[in-house]
Amino acid sequence: MKEYGGWLELSRSALQHNLAGVRRLAGPAQIMAVVKANAYGAGAAGMARVLQDEGVTRFAVATVDEGVALRAAGISGDILCLTYFDRSDAEAICRHDLTLSVFSESSLSMLAEIASQAGKRPRVWIKVDTGLGRLGVPIHEAGAFIDGALREKSLDVAGVYSTLTENREQDRRQLARLLALRKGLPDASNVLWSLASSHGILTLPESGLDVVRPGVMLLGFPPSEPQRMDADRVAEADLRSVVTWNTRIAGVKTVSAGEQVGYGDQAPLTENIRVASMMIGWADGYRGTPGAESCVLISAHRCPVIALSANSTLVDVTGVASVIAGDTAVLLGRRNNAIIGVEELARAAGGVYRLLSGIPPQVPRIWS
Repeated sequence: MKEYGGWLELSRSALQHNLAGVRRLAGPAQIMAVVKANAYGAGAAGMARVLQDEGVTRFAVATVDEGVALRAAGISGDILCLTYFDRSDAEAICRHDLTLSVFSESSLSMLAEIASQAGKRPRVWIKVDTGLGRLGVPIHEAGAFIDGALREKSLDVAGVYSTLTENREQDRRQLARLLALRKGLPDASNVLWSLASSHGILTLPESGLDVVRPGVMLLGFPPSEPQRMDADRVAEADLRSVVTWNTRIAGVKTVSAGEQVGYGDQAPLTENIRVASMMIGWADGYRGTPGAESCVLISAHRCPVIALSANSTLVDVTGVASVIAGDTAVLLGRRNNAIIGVEELARAAGGVYRLLSGIPPQVPRIWS
């Protein structure tokens, strides 16, 4: 397994700890673990296997292809595909026993037709738009739509769900709308209802309903800025980072005063410095910012990034006593008492989700 472009170390014990925190905060709601976008970069198959071992039986992905990949990885629980599907997905839907989101009359009738032709009765969750403006049956049409879906004998309506905006006041309105919808549908008493993802779990406990959908918080990362979450619930969750992102040092050299480091019009160095070249760059998902903003850990020392290219990152190791080719550098995570936190690295990437999801699938993921 080549690690030249970096690798992720993933902690099973940290994931178990975070799952226990979700159960503590959201109980008695069931957990549907969201592992879309390759589990936000951590690797969907590995994440789902650990969670399945811990008793999680519900998973959510974005697409049918992601659901098929989980089945190929040996995941046997319920797998909900959250977004669009079409007729070309019919065989995979039935063959791999996937659960589909329906949010329009066309998606409902298409799936009913697929079910009839295949002699199957697929499970569906109905997606309702309570105020995000994304995919979903508009809230004012949802009652009639759900009634119609429940009467469709070829489909098994397992649940109804919506997605919060992560705006506190709007979230409360969305919850009220969904609860009013639920109250007005006595025929849906056996259907599961879901609203809260990671942000809702950490900000609006009453949004837990029957099923919560944690994603990035299972990785030990907060889904939003501290001021947008409930500090007490964040403290109770006690999240621990599952991910440590490493790379190798390819070489170390001294660059003399008067020379420059990196491409472009760089100011000449005012003194000799020692430069380590790391075997990772923006093509490998790394988004460090040259200058004082970004650092990596080498021998537990914070070393500033001074240049970045497609597959190479240069850091100043002048203050580190001994650095040689083959040494490990930590891009995200802890080394002894030093740490590169996710918020620090995410600033350059445009947020935690973009940072993690930008790590390419070919980067090795190693569980311990």
